[in-house]
Amino acid sequence: MMKLFLCAISILMILLCGSGCSTAPGATGNIARKYPAETFFILPNPVFPEVMYYGVNLGYFPQKARDWIINEAFPKAEMEQPFMVNLELKVWWAKDNNAVLAEVTYTIAKGYVGAGKLTTGSQGSYGGDSQIINHYGKYAYYHTLRYKYEYSLYSQKLSETDPAFAEIIVFAKQLCSEIEYDWGNFPAYKGAPAIPTPDLKHYVCDGYAEEVMQNAIKLSSVQAVQKWTGPNHAWNVLKLTDGRTLFFDLTWFDNEYINSETGEIYQTDDYNWENITFNEHLFRFSGVSYGTLQFTHNLGTLDSEIRK
Repeated sequence: MMKLFLCAISILMILLCGSGCSTAPGATGNIARKYPAETFFILPNPVFPEVMYYGVNLGYFPQKARDWIINEAFPKAEMEQPFMVNLELKVWWAKDNNAVLAEVTYTIAKGYVGAGKLTTGSQGSYGGDSQIINHYGKYAYYHTLRYKYEYSLYSQKLSETDPAFAEIIVFAKQLCSEIEYDWGNFPAYKGAPAIPTPDLKHYVCDGYAEEVMQNAIKLSSVQAVQKWTGPNHAWNVLKLTDGRTLFFDLTWFDNEYINSETGEIYQTDDYNWENITFNEHLFRFSGVSYGTLQFTHNLGTLDSEIRK
């Protein structure tokens, strides 16, 4: 689970979360555009799934947090002890939106020691790095556990309502399944030697970007494909037939991770959605290069373009 952790330093969640970078050739260009500090991409109300657990809709929280609450923090077997009555579960976001907090309150039943005394269950938390503000400053907004979860819901809903975006997301997922990151050519990775999967293409980010150049142009919704390079990274920008611009980093979108102790490469059940977006500001400030804390997408220069 090391790509974005090693190459883009995302939040250090309990489920180490990320996607990859590369040793691709790149040029450190000038910042293409300056934005006021107040310019943030505010999400429309995302559609949350309904996952009821002791009166709380856990759908407002990421799947991994739900699993932690149901299976580890407050499992059903421990919530239904005979001495616990008037039980209430509370789940909420931490003030910095980078952790999920949960606690149980209950009354001790009659016939047990301390009967009638209000007792608070042990509060637990599932979340990320408490130093997120120090890492990202004013852009920490884009890097919190909460924002990433709600943006994934927003993007998945958009893929159901926007035909062009839907076509591109299907394409992106398919290409991710055909490519495996070439960990052996990523110097920042210091874990156990990767165990490559046979019959897959193996690239660092420059190879991902080239595959997108050759294949995205075939999509009905795409008019032109650009390749951009920045400090040790490469990505794409798609110009759509309807006039919109889609910022597209397949390397960091990919749901591939590596177990640094064993070298096992595997996929998770979700993607890093902020890496395929119509919002330029979000794209420029949602990924950070490994070791430098630079917003790589904000330092890129146009490398090449192909058009229909």
